[in-house]
Amino acid sequence: MVTPSQFRPLGFLIISMSLAVIFITQKADAQLIVEMKLPKTHYLSYESMVANVTVYNRAGNDLILGGPKGKGWMTFDVYRNGQLLSPRSIGGKFETMLLKSGRSITKKVDLNKLYPVSDYGSYTINASVYFPPQRTYFSSKKIRVNVADARAFWKQSFGVSQGRDKLASFRQFSLHEHRGNSSNSALYIRLRETKGTKVYCTFSLGRFINVRKPQATIDSQNRLNVMHMISPRLYSHARVSSEGTFLGNDYYRETADTRPSLVIDSAGIVKVVGGIAYDPNKPPEQKEKPRSASELPPGLISN
Repeated sequence: MVTPSQFRPLGFLIISMSLAVIFITQKADAQLIVEMKLPKTHYLSYESMVANVTVYNRAGNDLILGGPKGKGWMTFDVYRNGQLLSPRSIGGKFETMLLKSGRSITKKVDLNKLYPVSDYGSYTINASVYFPPQRTYFSSKKIRVNVADARAFWKQSFGVSQGRDKLASFRQFSLHEHRGNSSNSALYIRLRETKGTKVYCTFSLGRFINVRKPQATIDSQNRLNVMHMISPRLYSHARVSSEGTFLGNDYYRETADTRPSLVIDSAGIVKVVGGIAYDPNKPPEQKEKPRSASELPPGLISN
């Protein structure tokens, strides 16, 4: 039987051990802080999924970030519908680097290049950073994202020269409408092999109002040209290279008589006809306010 006098030392020991565990846990939690952010939670299949991972050094001294046995110091846990995914390859290593005490570093990582996150489904993702002094990892909070796809409403294939005496390869541009978790639709472009599974890129051309059907065509240089409405009476003319590089866009506004549209001539040159050019960065013209009687020149004041 345990007497009260025996219980007090035992209770004191338990309390002391509990406080020690809390202290160690708090100290460990303060070594590294890892935060991961994604710009959105709904993606189109094959779209880049760029994570911003920030690591804060709270160890109290400078730290050499390096992974165990020569591996990268940052890794990710990616689950699809509850199943842990393996990385595409052992690539994507993060080189050893110095992180000074009290400082932070942010890395941008396209998860689509490291993990197979293009299949439809629900994903749970978090980043982990290796802490060499304790041979352990510190992890960020988990983020849940969804990946879906949308059927193409426009497609066009084109040939790409592989050099003299070689057969040309064929690629295909397509347009997709995707809403995600927003009330506004976005217009997406995808470039892929016509025959095969390789997808070169998938990205958004911006907001899309499905009042008028977008125009799309490929010019003589195999560049995709797209004209679509982005707000009432306002249109975007976007251009994408045959390699999937976004080349920029211009804006046009409807007039009382015409709206902007794409035409392609016999030489394969795409031009915009109708509407007027619009600069969204130009401040709107302010209408001149009528002058008061006190501001009118002498002799123009009515009696």
